[in-house]
Amino acid sequence: MVEAESWVILNFFTSFLLILLLIFQNQISRLQKGRKYSAILVCTLILLLSETIGRIGEMYPDKYLFLGYIGYFLIFLLDPFDILYALYYLDCWMDDEDLKHRRPIRYCFELFAVLNMVFVSISALFGLKWFFYFENGIYYRGPFFFIRAGFMLLFIFMLLVYALVFNKHIMSEYKAAVLFLPALSLIGALLQIFIANIDCTYAGISLGCLIVFFYYQSRDVNIDYLTGVLNRRGLDIKMQDMVKSSISSGKDFTAIMMDVDNFKDINDSMGHEEGDKAIKIIADILVDTFGRAAAIGRFGGDEFCVITDELDMKQINEKIDEVRDYVAKQSARNNWPQGVDISCGFQSYNHDSSLTAKQFQELIDKLMYVEKQSHHQLS
Repeated sequence: MVEAESWVILNFFTSFLLILLLIFQNQISRLQKGRKYSAILVCTLILLLSETIGRIGEMYPDKYLFLGYIGYFLIFLLDPFDILYALYYLDCWMDDEDLKHRRPIRYCFELFAVLNMVFVSISALFGLKWFFYFENGIYYRGPFFFIRAGFMLLFIFMLLVYALVFNKHIMSEYKAAVLFLPALSLIGALLQIFIANIDCTYAGISLGCLIVFFYYQSRDVNIDYLTGVLNRRGLDIKMQDMVKSSISSGKDFTAIMMDVDNFKDINDSMGHEEGDKAIKIIADILVDTFGRAAAIGRFGGDEFCVITDELDMKQINEKIDEVRDYVAKQSARNNWPQGVDISCGFQSYNHDSSLTAKQFQELIDKLMYVEKQSHHQLS
């Protein structure tokens, strides 16, 4: 009976878990936080596979020593980005009220990731052996290994401190679970110090991702089940947060209401399954056009809303034209009935207007229906 090394079993099941989470995650959310969450999963998976490759090279140096160099180089090059992506993910759950205080901390994380990449690359290119090296097929730690390891542990600890210090700025519904990711990452890193044969850091991050997934990535009541963008509830919360932030900071934003013209014709002539497919396609078009920073949601039925920091009306009109062009192309490709188009109403929020979120939403809703009526008259 062949006994597998403990690290082989751990890496196999951790990789399998990450792949499953990545598959399920990409099916349920197109929100910015979903993308950041996916970035953590992908980065951790790459690091785990690199660690596996490195260990294979270390175990069979006569034939595969080059794998050891490749695997460990990728680990030293990329693992600070796992921490950085976790920080980005935490930021997605926070409001913008204290962004100016959080930004310098984020810059520190980014600087560490970039400097680490530079020094690791220089060491590898010039054979300086700063962080690791192989001699007679045996892996050795370089003179700066523990300095870098100390910084890694420090930044993982800072990630937890960051979540604790700015906890009040995390949306109230998510405060309880958001600490799992940094806490388990730190526990994994500390365990690795005492259990040298098992890489617990990536296992800790993966376990944190699993708990995060079950607590609010898969159960987020603010996500529309069909499209993966925000639902009406999520849009209402986002609009209230943006209005509150605008009034307190003086930073305005733009909201766009969109309605799909003649959407009923798709359902009537092609069936509700094709109608659902059309809704998903339009949601994807909005995400791709307005970008990850915008809050995009399905207001209800065939109505969508986009909330963006963009204030240039020329830019807004250009993006709306892009949406119309993409919808026209998809309409031709999928043989949708003639006349399927987009009606829009948009307005920049003025922080001096004292409009409530509901009043502002009603304003852009009316503007949308004005355009919708004009489209019907033209047809």
